[in-house]
Amino acid sequence: MGVFFLPVLYSLLFPNADIEQVVAALKDGGIASMDADTVVEQAKAALGPLTKAIQVGWGYDARKQYHLAGSHEHTTITTTSYIYLAWFEKLPKPVVIEVALYENDAGQKAYRISQVSGILLARQLAIPLLLFAVSVFLMFRKSKALKGYQDGRSHIKPNLSPNLRI
Repeated sequence: MGVFFLPVLYSLLFPNADIEQVVAALKDGGIASMDADTVVEQAKAALGPLTKAIQVGWGYDARKQYHLAGSHEHTTITTTSYIYLAWFEKLPKPVVIEVALYENDAGQKAYRISQVSGILLARQLAIPLLLFAVSVFLMFRKSKALKGYQDGRSHIKPNLSPNLRI
């Protein structure tokens, strides 16, 4: 279960400062970095300022690009993305957004703010929650059976009928 929940817990305890700065800039009071300024202004123009955001997901990806022509060196591009349930001024309902940070070996950064399908997010969260519920059920079922066994009570009753033939 930790495979599913530890990354989200880690992202809540140790948030990415660059993404936090972008989310703060989406609100009226924050200032975006020069790399994220255009993306933040486009999002604010389309949706209005961010009024509230709750983090519901986290993702990390690292890829290497190999240049076949020339020096054959590779470039590593890391992607860190946070998924938020967000309320914007111009929208009547909350939306699910992803704020992604792309960074390469040279320290160049690019940002993307996009809307995520709620159905896709629900499907991704349903599997870990379902597995968690099943494991809790099995844990309580096993502990209940062990408790009955340790108390000397067995759930299997012997057949004590007089018609028993040996």
